[in-house]
Amino acid sequence: MIKLFSVKEKQKQEATAAKAGPRQTSGELRLQKDISELNLASTTSIHFPNGKEKLLNFEVTINPDEGYHKDGSFVFTFAVSPVYPHEAPKVKCKTKVYHPNIDLEGNVCLNILREDWKPVLSISSIICGLQFLFLDPNPDDPLNKEAAALLRDNPRQFEMNVKRSIQGGVVDGTHFPSSRA
Repeated sequence: MIKLFSVKEKQKQEATAAKAGPRQTSGELRLQKDISELNLASTTSIHFPNGKEKLLNFEVTINPDEGYHKDGSFVFTFAVSPVYPHEAPKVKCKTKVYHPNIDLEGNVCLNILREDWKPVLSISSIICGLQFLFLDPNPDDPLNKEAAALLRDNPRQFEMNVKRSIQGGVVDGTHFPSSRA
């Protein structure tokens, strides 16, 4: 008889939990906190293509207003693991860009997305890092080695290539769709 009551009690608890909706993971709760605390610059925006209730996948658009990539608009996708912040989000650039730290497939070379990730870092830290990549590209840790070499050896030609790529031209045999803001 006692076991029957415990089974019925467990069923009631499960039914109550189901009515309350799906439980959020600790990663979703932390992400929700990070996003609510974002203080984005006027050159940066965030978009939730799957709706705000699906926080684990979103896009950030950066429109640099200075540096080599000024006047461009660059969209980054964020895929956040349910175990966030214990695992860094996966970030890719959807916009084809001529940049030493972003390859043509959209992979981003930012140390805090790899070996320097720590759970104390946040979405804001990543966005700041991405903004900084556009202000000060790092030719010493490249994914696009040709762009890095040109930035190091001939910054003027690098700047011309960046402008051509933003306008929708061809650079080193690769066509770049316009990414003007």
